[in-house]
Amino acid sequence: MFKCPGCGKPMKLPLCLICGRKILYTDGIYRLTDDPYIINGESTGIKYIGFEEIGEYYSGASFFNQAVIDEKCRNIAKITGGGTLLDLACGDGLYTIPLLGRGLSIIAMDISDKMLALLYKRAENSGADISNLVVCRANALDIPLADGSVDAVTAISLLHLISRPEAVIGEIYRVLKKGGEYITFEDRPGADIFSNKNLSAGEQAENIKYSEITDFIERRYFKILEEEHGISRTRYSWFFDQKNICGEIFDSKKIYTVPIDSKTRNILKDSYLYRMRGKGYSNQSAVPRDIHEDAFRRVMAEFTELYGAEAPDTGYTEYENDVEITVYIK
Repeated sequence: MFKCPGCGKPMKLPLCLICGRKILYTDGIYRLTDDPYIINGESTGIKYIGFEEIGEYYSGASFFNQAVIDEKCRNIAKITGGGTLLDLACGDGLYTIPLLGRGLSIIAMDISDKMLALLYKRAENSGADISNLVVCRANALDIPLADGSVDAVTAISLLHLISRPEAVIGEIYRVLKKGGEYITFEDRPGADIFSNKNLSAGEQAENIKYSEITDFIERRYFKILEEEHGISRTRYSWFFDQKNICGEIFDSKKIYTVPIDSKTRNILKDSYLYRMRGKGYSNQSAVPRDIHEDAFRRVMAEFTELYGAEAPDTGYTEYENDVEITVYIK
Protein backbone atom coordinates (compact mmCIF):
# COMPACT_ATOMS: atom_id res chain seq x y z
CA MET A 1 0.00 0.00 0.00
CA PHE A 2 2.83 2.44 0.79
CA LYS A 3 5.39 3.91 -1.59
CA CYS A 4 9.04 3.55 -0.67
CA PRO A 5 10.67 6.98 -0.19
CA GLY A 6 13.90 5.45 -1.46
CA CYS A 7 13.06 3.71 -4.74
CA GLY A 8 9.44 4.82 -5.20
CA LYS A 9 8.17 1.24 -5.49
CA PRO A 10 5.17 -0.17 -3.57
CA MET A 11 6.09 -1.55 -0.16
CA LYS A 12 4.70 -2.80 3.12
CA LEU A 13 5.86 -1.03 6.24
CA PRO A 14 8.45 -1.01 7.65
CA LEU A 15 10.78 -2.63 5.05
CA CYS A 16 11.02 -2.19 1.27
CA LEU A 17 11.84 -5.57 -0.24
CA ILE A 18 12.98 -3.91 -3.49
CA CYS A 19 15.72 -1.57 -2.27
CA GLY A 20 16.06 -2.65 1.36
CA ARG A 21 15.03 0.76 2.79
CA LYS A 22 13.77 0.42 6.37
CA ILE A 23 11.35 3.07 7.56
CA LEU A 24 12.16 4.60 10.92
CA TYR A 25 9.34 4.14 13.45
CA THR A 26 9.48 6.28 16.59
CA ASP A 27 6.82 7.53 19.01
CA GLY A 28 4.15 5.67 17.06
CA ILE A 29 5.01 7.49 13.82
CA TYR A 30 6.42 6.08 10.57
CA ARG A 31 8.94 8.61 9.23
CA LEU A 32 8.21 8.56 5.52
CA THR A 33 9.82 11.91 4.72
CA ASP A 34 12.77 13.97 5.87
CA ASP A 35 11.39 17.13 4.26
CA PRO A 36 11.33 20.23 6.48
CA TYR A 37 8.00 21.37 7.91
CA ILE A 38 8.19 24.72 6.14
CA ILE A 39 9.57 25.70 2.71
CA ASN A 40 9.93 29.29 1.51
CA GLY A 41 10.35 28.44 -2.16
CA GLU A 42 13.83 29.92 -2.61
CA SER A 43 15.31 26.65 -3.85
CA THR A 44 12.26 24.58 -4.76
CA GLY A 45 9.93 27.06 -6.46
CA ILE A 46 7.13 25.92 -4.19
CA LYS A 47 6.11 27.08 -0.74
CA TYR A 48 4.25 25.35 2.06
CA ILE A 49 3.59 25.66 5.77
CA GLY A 50 3.58 22.86 8.32
CA PHE A 51 2.37 23.54 11.85
CA GLU A 52 5.41 22.37 13.82
CA GLU A 53 5.84 25.71 15.60
CA ILE A 54 2.11 26.29 15.89
CA GLY A 55 1.51 22.98 17.65
CA GLU A 56 -1.00 23.19 20.48
CA TYR A 57 -1.76 26.81 19.69
CA TYR A 58 -3.72 25.66 16.63
CA SER A 59 -6.67 24.33 18.63
CA GLY A 60 -5.60 24.01 22.25
CA ALA A 61 -7.75 26.83 23.64
CA SER A 62 -10.20 27.18 20.78
CA PHE A 63 -13.79 26.14 21.22
CA PHE A 64 -14.87 23.56 18.66
CA ASN A 65 -18.42 22.32 18.68
CA GLN A 66 -17.71 18.62 19.04
CA ALA A 67 -21.28 17.68 18.18
CA VAL A 68 -20.91 19.33 14.75
CA ILE A 69 -17.55 17.65 14.13
CA ASP A 70 -18.99 14.28 15.16
CA GLU A 71 -21.90 14.79 12.75
CA LYS A 72 -19.48 15.56 9.90
CA CYS A 73 -17.47 12.44 10.75
CA ARG A 74 -20.60 10.29 10.91
CA ASN A 75 -21.51 11.42 7.41
CA ILE A 76 -17.97 10.92 6.10
CA ALA A 77 -18.04 7.32 7.35
CA LYS A 78 -21.50 6.82 5.83
CA ILE A 79 -20.35 8.19 2.46
CA THR A 80 -17.30 5.93 2.29
CA GLY A 81 -19.10 2.85 3.55
CA GLY A 82 -15.90 1.50 5.09
CA GLY A 83 -12.47 0.75 3.65
CA THR A 84 -9.25 2.70 4.10
CA LEU A 85 -9.33 6.48 4.47
CA LEU A 86 -6.31 8.76 4.20
CA ASP A 87 -6.60 11.79 6.50
CA LEU A 88 -4.05 14.02 4.79
CA ALA A 89 -2.68 16.90 6.88
CA CYS A 90 -4.47 15.35 9.85
CA GLY A 91 -2.97 17.87 12.27
CA ASP A 92 -3.80 17.17 15.89
CA GLY A 93 -6.46 14.62 14.99
CA LEU A 94 -9.50 16.88 15.28
CA TYR A 95 -11.26 14.73 12.66
CA THR A 96 -9.04 11.64 12.72
CA ILE A 97 -10.01 10.57 16.23
CA PRO A 98 -13.81 10.94 15.84
CA LEU A 99 -13.54 8.95 12.58
CA LEU A 100 -12.00 6.01 14.40
CA GLY A 101 -14.45 3.33 15.45
CA ARG A 102 -16.77 4.07 12.51
CA GLY A 103 -15.81 1.05 10.40
CA LEU A 104 -12.81 2.72 8.77
CA SER A 105 -9.12 1.95 8.70
CA ILE A 106 -7.34 5.30 8.82
CA ILE A 107 -3.93 6.44 7.65
CA ALA A 108 -3.17 9.80 9.28
CA MET A 109 -0.43 11.88 7.65
CA ASP A 110 1.07 15.23 8.55
CA ILE A 111 4.48 16.88 8.15
CA SER A 112 4.52 18.20 11.73
CA ASP A 113 5.86 15.88 14.45
CA LYS A 114 4.33 18.09 17.14
CA MET A 115 0.87 17.89 15.61
CA LEU A 116 1.11 14.11 15.29
CA ALA A 117 2.11 13.88 18.96
CA LEU A 118 -0.98 15.94 19.80
CA LEU A 119 -3.07 13.50 17.75
CA TYR A 120 -1.98 10.69 20.07
CA LYS A 121 -2.72 12.88 23.08
CA ARG A 122 -6.23 13.54 21.73
CA ALA A 123 -6.73 9.80 21.20
CA GLU A 124 -5.59 9.07 24.75
CA ASN A 125 -7.83 11.74 26.26
CA SER A 126 -10.85 10.43 24.37
CA GLY A 127 -10.13 6.76 25.02
CA ALA A 128 -10.20 6.00 21.28
CA ASP A 129 -9.31 2.55 19.96
CA ILE A 130 -6.32 3.16 17.67
CA SER A 131 -5.89 -0.42 16.45
CA ASN A 132 -7.00 0.58 12.94
CA LEU A 133 -4.82 3.71 12.81
CA VAL A 134 -1.46 4.16 11.06
CA VAL A 135 0.29 7.49 11.70
CA CYS A 136 2.95 8.81 9.32
CA ARG A 137 5.12 11.87 8.90
CA ALA A 138 4.71 12.67 5.22
CA ASN A 139 4.66 15.45 2.64
CA ALA A 140 1.31 16.03 0.87
CA LEU A 141 3.18 17.03 -2.29
CA ASP A 142 4.57 13.50 -2.58
CA ILE A 143 2.16 11.21 -0.74
CA PRO A 144 4.05 8.02 0.22
CA LEU A 145 1.27 5.69 -0.91
CA ALA A 146 1.14 3.45 -3.96
CA ASP A 147 -1.10 4.32 -6.89
CA GLY A 148 -4.75 3.38 -6.32
CA SER A 149 -4.24 2.27 -2.73
CA VAL A 150 -6.99 3.95 -0.63
CA ASP A 151 -10.77 4.17 -0.80
CA ALA A 152 -11.17 7.76 0.36
CA VAL A 153 -9.17 10.90 1.19
CA THR A 154 -9.87 13.92 3.36
CA ALA A 155 -7.53 16.93 3.35
CA ILE A 156 -9.09 19.39 5.78
CA SER A 157 -7.63 22.91 6.03
CA LEU A 158 -4.63 21.98 3.88
CA LEU A 159 -4.76 23.46 0.38
CA HIS A 160 -4.50 27.13 1.41
CA LEU A 161 -1.14 26.34 3.09
CA ILE A 162 0.58 25.39 -0.20
CA SER A 163 1.55 27.63 -3.11
CA ARG A 164 0.65 24.91 -5.64
CA PRO A 165 -2.43 23.18 -4.20
CA GLU A 166 -3.24 21.65 -7.59
CA ALA A 167 -0.17 19.42 -7.12
CA VAL A 168 -1.67 18.02 -3.91
CA ILE A 169 -4.99 17.35 -5.65
CA GLY A 170 -3.06 15.46 -8.33
CA GLU A 171 -1.47 13.31 -5.63
CA ILE A 172 -4.85 12.70 -3.99
CA TYR A 173 -6.22 11.53 -7.33
CA ARG A 174 -3.23 9.23 -7.85
CA VAL A 175 -3.54 7.38 -4.53
CA LEU A 176 -7.30 6.85 -4.79
CA LYS A 177 -8.65 3.58 -6.13
CA LYS A 178 -10.92 3.67 -9.17
CA GLY A 179 -14.24 4.82 -7.76
CA GLY A 180 -12.46 6.25 -4.73
CA GLU A 181 -13.72 9.46 -3.12
CA TYR A 182 -12.08 12.77 -2.24
CA ILE A 183 -14.31 14.17 0.51
CA THR A 184 -14.28 17.94 1.03
CA PHE A 185 -16.18 20.74 2.67
CA GLU A 186 -15.59 24.48 2.83
CA ASP A 187 -12.80 25.19 5.31
CA ARG A 188 -10.78 28.05 3.85
CA PRO A 189 -9.82 30.95 6.15
CA GLY A 190 -12.60 33.50 6.11
CA ALA A 191 -15.11 31.13 4.51
CA ASP A 192 -18.73 31.96 5.31
CA ILE A 193 -19.74 28.79 7.13
CA PHE A 194 -21.70 30.51 9.89
CA SER A 195 -24.96 32.41 9.98
CA ASN A 196 -25.90 35.46 12.03
CA LYS A 197 -29.65 35.01 11.66
CA ASN A 198 -30.08 33.74 15.23
CA LEU A 199 -27.99 36.38 16.96
CA SER A 200 -29.62 38.32 19.77
CA ALA A 201 -29.09 42.06 20.10
CA GLY A 202 -26.66 41.42 22.97
CA GLU A 203 -24.68 38.90 20.95
CA GLN A 204 -24.49 41.29 18.01
CA ALA A 205 -23.13 44.05 20.24
CA GLU A 206 -20.56 41.72 21.78
CA ASN A 207 -19.49 40.54 18.32
CA ILE A 208 -18.93 44.11 17.18
CA LYS A 209 -16.74 44.74 20.22
CA TYR A 210 -14.81 41.51 19.69
CA SER A 211 -14.17 42.38 16.03
CA GLU A 212 -12.98 45.84 16.99
CA ILE A 213 -10.48 44.32 19.42
CA THR A 214 -9.11 41.67 17.07
CA ASP A 215 -8.92 44.12 14.15
CA PHE A 216 -6.84 46.52 16.25
CA ILE A 217 -4.43 43.81 17.41
CA GLU A 218 -3.93 42.29 13.98
CA ARG A 219 -3.59 45.63 12.19
CA ARG A 220 -0.98 46.98 14.64
CA TYR A 221 0.92 43.66 14.86
CA PHE A 222 1.44 43.33 11.11
CA LYS A 223 2.13 47.05 10.71
CA ILE A 224 5.07 46.74 13.13
CA LEU A 225 6.35 43.68 11.28
CA GLU A 226 6.05 45.32 7.87
CA GLU A 227 7.49 48.73 8.77
CA GLU A 228 10.31 47.61 11.06
CA HIS A 229 11.25 44.18 9.70
CA GLY A 230 9.84 43.95 6.17
CA ILE A 231 7.77 40.90 7.13
CA SER A 232 4.32 40.44 5.58
CA ARG A 233 1.53 37.99 6.31
CA THR A 234 2.22 34.49 4.97
CA ARG A 235 -0.66 33.69 2.62
CA TYR A 236 -0.42 31.27 -0.26
CA SER A 237 -3.66 29.87 -1.73
CA TRP A 238 -6.48 31.25 0.38
CA PHE A 239 -8.69 31.77 -2.68
CA PHE A 240 -7.75 28.65 -4.62
CA ASP A 241 -10.58 27.41 -6.89
CA GLN A 242 -10.74 23.79 -5.79
CA LYS A 243 -14.07 23.14 -7.52
CA ASN A 244 -12.64 24.04 -10.94
CA ILE A 245 -9.46 21.95 -10.57
CA CYS A 246 -11.27 18.92 -9.16
CA GLY A 247 -13.92 19.22 -11.86
CA GLU A 248 -11.22 18.89 -14.52
CA ILE A 249 -9.55 15.87 -12.91
CA PHE A 250 -12.26 13.73 -11.32
CA ASP A 251 -14.90 11.77 -13.23
CA SER A 252 -17.91 12.94 -11.23
CA LYS A 253 -19.05 14.46 -7.96
CA LYS A 254 -21.85 14.23 -5.45
CA ILE A 255 -23.02 16.82 -2.94
CA TYR A 256 -24.45 15.92 0.47
CA THR A 257 -26.06 18.31 2.91
CA VAL A 258 -25.59 17.66 6.62
CA PRO A 259 -28.35 19.44 8.55
CA ILE A 260 -27.08 21.22 11.67
CA ASP A 261 -29.34 22.38 14.48
CA SER A 262 -29.87 26.10 13.77
CA LYS A 263 -29.40 26.80 17.47
CA THR A 264 -25.93 25.27 17.59
CA ARG A 265 -23.61 27.97 18.90
CA ASN A 266 -19.91 28.29 18.24
CA ILE A 267 -18.46 30.59 20.90
CA LEU A 268 -14.94 31.87 20.34
CA LYS A 269 -13.72 33.21 23.65
CA ASP A 270 -10.04 33.99 24.20
CA SER A 271 -9.07 31.73 21.28
CA TYR A 272 -7.88 34.60 19.11
CA LEU A 273 -5.48 35.99 21.73
CA TYR A 274 -4.33 32.49 22.65
CA ARG A 275 -3.39 31.68 19.07
CA MET A 276 -1.98 35.13 18.29
CA ARG A 277 0.20 35.13 21.42
CA GLY A 278 1.53 31.66 20.60
CA LYS A 279 2.24 32.47 16.92
CA GLY A 280 -0.53 30.02 16.18
CA TYR A 281 -1.88 31.37 12.89
CA SER A 282 -0.48 30.25 9.55
CA ASN A 283 0.00 33.85 8.40
CA GLN A 284 2.51 34.28 11.27
CA SER A 285 4.69 31.39 10.12
CA ALA A 286 7.41 33.62 8.60
CA VAL A 287 7.85 35.66 11.78
CA PRO A 288 10.96 34.78 13.86
CA ARG A 289 10.08 34.02 17.46
CA ASP A 290 11.97 36.95 19.01
CA ILE A 291 10.48 39.48 16.59
CA HIS A 292 7.00 38.06 17.19
CA GLU A 293 7.31 38.27 20.97
CA ASP A 294 8.53 41.89 20.85
CA ALA A 295 5.77 42.97 18.43
CA PHE A 296 3.01 41.20 20.34
CA ARG A 297 4.18 42.65 23.68
CA ARG A 298 4.13 46.19 22.27
CA VAL A 299 0.72 45.73 20.64
CA MET A 300 -0.82 44.41 23.85
CA ALA A 301 0.62 47.35 25.81
CA GLU A 302 -1.08 49.75 23.37
CA PHE A 303 -4.23 47.65 23.46
CA THR A 304 -4.46 47.70 27.27
CA GLU A 305 -3.99 51.47 27.31
CA LEU A 306 -6.86 51.94 24.86
CA TYR A 307 -9.30 49.22 25.89
CA GLY A 308 -8.35 48.23 29.42
CA ALA A 309 -7.02 44.95 30.75
CA GLU A 310 -10.44 43.27 30.89
CA ALA A 311 -11.39 43.85 27.26
CA PRO A 312 -10.02 40.49 25.95
CA ASP A 313 -12.68 38.67 28.00
CA THR A 314 -15.33 39.50 25.41
CA GLY A 315 -16.42 36.63 23.16
CA TYR A 316 -17.70 36.10 19.63
CA THR A 317 -20.85 34.06 18.96
CA GLU A 318 -21.71 32.34 15.68
CA TYR A 319 -24.37 29.83 14.68
CA GLU A 320 -23.50 26.88 12.45
CA ASN A 321 -25.00 26.64 8.98
CA ASP A 322 -25.86 23.29 7.43
CA VAL A 323 -22.68 21.61 6.18
CA GLU A 324 -22.28 20.88 2.48
CA ILE A 325 -19.97 17.94 1.77
CA THR A 326 -18.69 17.66 -1.79
CA VAL A 327 -17.38 14.26 -2.87
CA TYR A 328 -15.22 13.99 -5.99
CA ILE A 329 -15.18 10.50 -7.44
CA LYS A 330 -12.31 8.99 -9.44
